[in-house]
Amino acid sequence: MDRDSLLAFVRFHAWANDRILTTAAGLADEELRRPAVLDHGSAFDTLRHLVDVDWSWREACIGNDVGQTYVWDHGFVLDDLAAIHAFCLEEDIRLRSYVESLDDAGLNEPLADGDPREPRWLVVAHVVNHGTQHRSELARYFTESGKSPGDLDLLSAYQLPWPEPS
Repeated sequence: MDRDSLLAFVRFHAWANDRILTTAAGLADEELRRPAVLDHGSAFDTLRHLVDVDWSWREACIGNDVGQTYVWDHGFVLDDLAAIHAFCLEEDIRLRSYVESLDDAGLNEPLADGDPREPRWLVVAHVVNHGTQHRSELARYFTESGKSPGDLDLLSAYQLPWPEPS
């Protein structure tokens, strides 16, 4: 995969993350934290998981082994939705900057301690795909709660102007 194509997916990921987190802000805190049929028990915990996985895979890509720790074990406080959203916006910029820093050869190299059959571009694509899985779960939950995020698919997003990171 070339860098420009991967950047399109990374930009979509950032757009969709922002959209699902903006939708989440329309729910009461108790709706976000109540147990639900979601992979991580509640919408709040699923959102924290989503940003934690984004952070940990990007850290692995740049050579920082965070092991089995979570982003909040490293001094990032993600105890409310506003903090998660702010962190996510920053993390999306960091991921985009990382991909922009690589040339095509770098995208095709495996991570330093990774499986040699898994090039960096595939790890980044995994991050985007993982986000799609959980945003889909959250979209269903939010829709059932009366707060649909609307279309979150790639082609719908591709028709829109994606915001540039600030």
